[in-house]
Amino acid sequence: MGRSKLKIAAAFYGLVALVALIFALVRDSRYPNLFFHPESLLTAQALWVQVLVGGAAGVAFGMGIARLSRVAVHRLVWARDLHTEFRALFGPLRNVEILAFSAFSAVGEELLFRGALQTSFGIVIASVIFGVLHIGPSRKFLPWPFQATAMGFAFGALFWLTGTLAAPIMAHFTINYENLHFINRYDPTWQLPKGFGTPDRQL
Repeated sequence: MGRSKLKIAAAFYGLVALVALIFALVRDSRYPNLFFHPESLLTAQALWVQVLVGGAAGVAFGMGIARLSRVAVHRLVWARDLHTEFRALFGPLRNVEILAFSAFSAVGEELLFRGALQTSFGIVIASVIFGVLHIGPSRKFLPWPFQATAMGFAFGALFWLTGTLAAPIMAHFTINYENLHFINRYDPTWQLPKGFGTPDRQL
């Protein structure tokens, strides 16, 4: 990714977070807080319980989705093509770059789409906008906005169920972190010559 791209990512997602915070300040005062859902199932619980349960649920969900993503890359042509396109888009990544990009995108996007938009317009509108904004630069990215829309609904459900933005942030972070590591190290286009078996599948 490189330092310049990482700085651009930091600035971009910082701007996304700023937009979310400004939105919270100017919207109806009914629910100015971006970090907690006003109608969740855990609103009666202590704050630390909400955050702990939400964070743990997010990590567990994210690990499950990351595992499914790897299986899909090995078994589905469209997933393999998408994986290859992301490898070309990101280029070689260092661990610190993966960590930083995953954190920037998770915090910035969840503040805006779940914290600001979902609590104002509902899960459907927030998830659809989230998906539309993930339209890629080529036809091979076509599945990506549909995946993002589905994840928008999943992140929104986590937010509602746990009552804290810690859940979708940790889910989003975990998925990005795990998938970027997999994208960085696994090249699905590499194959051994015929008769020599298949490359080791890095699940």
